[in-house]
Amino acid sequence: MGLKFVRSAILSVVAIGGFSSLYAAPMLRLVNATVGPVSIAPGSNGVNQTVQAYNAGDGTLSLSLTSSVTWITPNVGAGGACPATVTASSCTPLILGLNTASLAASTTPYTGIVTVNGASGTVDAPQAITVTVLIGGAVPPTVNVYVAPGSAANVPFTTNSYLTGKVTTQDGAKWLSLLLSGAGSNQFSYPYTINIAPQSSNTAGNTYTGAIVTSGSTFAPDNKTISVTMNVTSQPIAQPSTAQITEQLAVGAPVGYGVVTLSNSGQGTLTISGVTATGSGITTTTSGSTVLVAFNPAGLSPQTYTGSVSIASNAVNSPTTVPVTFQVVAAGAPTVFYHGVVDDAVFAGSGFTVAPGDVMALFGDQLSFQAPDVGPQPPLAPTLGGSSVTVNGEAAPLYFSSYGQINFQMPVDAVSGEALVQVTTSGQTSNLVSVNVASRAPRLLLLGSGYGAILDASKSNGTGVDLPLPPNITFAGFISQPAAPGDVLTIFAIGLGPTSPSVATGQPAPAAEPLARLTVVPTVNFGLNLLGLPVQVTATPTFAGLSPNFAGLYQVNVAIPSNCPAGTVQVSLTFPDSTSNSVNIQVQ
Repeated sequence: MGLKFVRSAILSVVAIGGFSSLYAAPMLRLVNATVGPVSIAPGSNGVNQTVQAYNAGDGTLSLSLTSSVTWITPNVGAGGACPATVTASSCTPLILGLNTASLAASTTPYTGIVTVNGASGTVDAPQAITVTVLIGGAVPPTVNVYVAPGSAANVPFTTNSYLTGKVTTQDGAKWLSLLLSGAGSNQFSYPYTINIAPQSSNTAGNTYTGAIVTSGSTFAPDNKTISVTMNVTSQPIAQPSTAQITEQLAVGAPVGYGVVTLSNSGQGTLTISGVTATGSGITTTTSGSTVLVAFNPAGLSPQTYTGSVSIASNAVNSPTTVPVTFQVVAAGAPTVFYHGVVDDAVFAGSGFTVAPGDVMALFGDQLSFQAPDVGPQPPLAPTLGGSSVTVNGEAAPLYFSSYGQINFQMPVDAVSGEALVQVTTSGQTSNLVSVNVASRAPRLLLLGSGYGAILDASKSNGTGVDLPLPPNITFAGFISQPAAPGDVLTIFAIGLGPTSPSVATGQPAPAAEPLARLTVVPTVNFGLNLLGLPVQVTATPTFAGLSPNFAGLYQVNVAIPSNCPAGTVQVSLTFPDSTSNSVNIQVQ
């Protein structure tokens, strides 16, 4: 399989994760973006919650609030001191009234979103505050689980107060316990787990009962008797990958997708026999243990539609039903999420940097109303799927576009500091979102499960991504064909910094001398923990620079040292000013 396979494998990673003074604009910051879970007694309103906002830019920060649910009444308070942060001297309190008296008691939390909007031109607005409340608390009144012999089931819950639990079982066996993890002297929430682990006397095909009596909580509804039923079975037990599926699309948007995967926490082989979907615009297809849920807004008016996906299988707890919420909204301007502009390797958001020439992933809503589109090979196109991106007002070329994600190249001449990113779609312009740019931000590409996008040229008889690649090309990251000391690896990365010669934004790196080599060559680290002790060896690359014929993609060619330890080895790059993330390879 030649370059086409390598390109598609790499692009599945690349294409699918001093400036502010020029704008003199206010920049929204929230001290925190989550509230709760707040435990509230049934029939009562909750105590008002406050989130502090402040201006990290210039000018005056003018805010307005909207809520996704009727039980939250948000208001903007008068500015003053910042009791929750030392980052700013003046804050605006955002007061969230919890009108929860009409909500029914449930151990399933109620969640609402408060959107914080800024006046036109405000950077990093809108932002969202997620508010979660528990009516009657999170302590479940009953627990009913299926569990295989020799395994365990865990039921977690979180309280706002410390409690104790007295455990009893009908058969006297010690298969039931209540565990607390992470408690400290300044604890504001207490994570508990009900652990259910069959003992040797608990045999398959039988049901056992027990109880946990909780007490000592300052929140009275937490003090109760939890009735526990353990069903021990040797049959498959279906576990869905998600408890619910939600999707939001605008009128006229292309079809969106969600995924539910069933795993087996029991014994035997789990087999899906059928899937039924209910709800407007919702259909499904099945492949193995994965159900792909399609959301089509065609012909639907703006409102919220509910339904479900019911998966029939040979599991003892079949069918597995996952509730579905499909919100159709009116078409409007594109929105870029706060912290939604990230590198396309580890997708690091808040507190992380990107580099000039970096491969970027941008996430948001209504970014393109055309079908997902992968752009041409370099030179990259400035417009894709009817959408374009600017960085500091400069057009950025695109790799990929879709309704919720656009991948672009950070301009090579982007200066260090805060850069402002904006999307234009069908003549409408998005909000401005900031991202921090540094001269270098090394990131190694991932293929999943922590394994790196690394070619083993010694096994493939190839040379990196040169043409043509032989049909037995293999990624060294895969366990099936471990690498060996002396093998030459090609490590793919982004954000490694300047090269000589420099390559213009969107243009392909040269495939012949002079190749675009890094001006600062990294050290390659190979390491692992052996019996609890770190073992690390280093090597110097034979080549480190932009990968020929690609835009923004780097490769580092290096031989595995002869003294490299065997097993799952972590590979990383070290520069004088930074270190990359680590990825795994297998070494024999």
